[in-house]
Amino acid sequence: MNPRVVRPLAALLIVAAAAVCFKLGIWQLSRAGEKRAAHASRVSRLEQPPIEPGAGGVALEPGRRVELKGAWDRGVYVLLSGRTHLGAAGVQVVTPLVLASGERVLVERGWLAADDSRIAHPEHWDDGDAVVHGVAERYATSPRVFDWVALESERAGVALWSARALDSTQVIAHVTAPLANAYVRAWVAAGDTAAARVGLVAPPFAVPDSGEGVHMAYALQWFAIAVLIVLGGGVLMTRRLPVPPR
Repeated sequence: MNPRVVRPLAALLIVAAAAVCFKLGIWQLSRAGEKRAAHASRVSRLEQPPIEPGAGGVALEPGRRVELKGAWDRGVYVLLSGRTHLGAAGVQVVTPLVLASGERVLVERGWLAADDSRIAHPEHWDDGDAVVHGVAERYATSPRVFDWVALESERAGVALWSARALDSTQVIAHVTAPLANAYVRAWVAAGDTAAARVGLVAPPFAVPDSGEGVHMAYALQWFAIAVLIVLGGGVLMTRRLPVPPR
């Protein structure tokens, strides 16, 4: 091929490839900025005073801390399957907390060991009154809904469910109303002494990571690739191409 054609074509390809990589780096920086803003908003909500229920119940704002007083509903337990803790298999135990108003709030109380990551028996716990400190979370919403599976309870009159997640559709179908608009992930639940004795592990209070570091790393990688393309292309462009025989 004629060198007069090869060089402009090669230069065009080098510039185009470098431009694509540079644009991808800019996009990753934008994603990092979005994560940073979302994290700042979440931290701001966590720093606000905890929500406490009024006489008519409680309106939970996802991302806000809450302080709830009530009694555990010993008739319903939900086991979120496939959860691990320090490499061990288990479930997350969820129980409705009945407030003085009669409203129920689903509380994710913590992790419990289960060899098959599915079956445990919290219905034996001596649950009573509790004071729950935690954070309100949105119910899961997904186009693909996994039905809750009824497990055999070892105590009469108890509904024991196995679930993938606290999907809003399944929650409404299986938990008695009136029900709060969000669930609570507990950090501290005073009154869970019986549960603690059998190995319930409540998650500690922690401000979540923003996740922006991953996008910053990707951005640096794309910028580095763009620089390498330009430098490598520049070296190739300075080399003399062989002249084809006439």
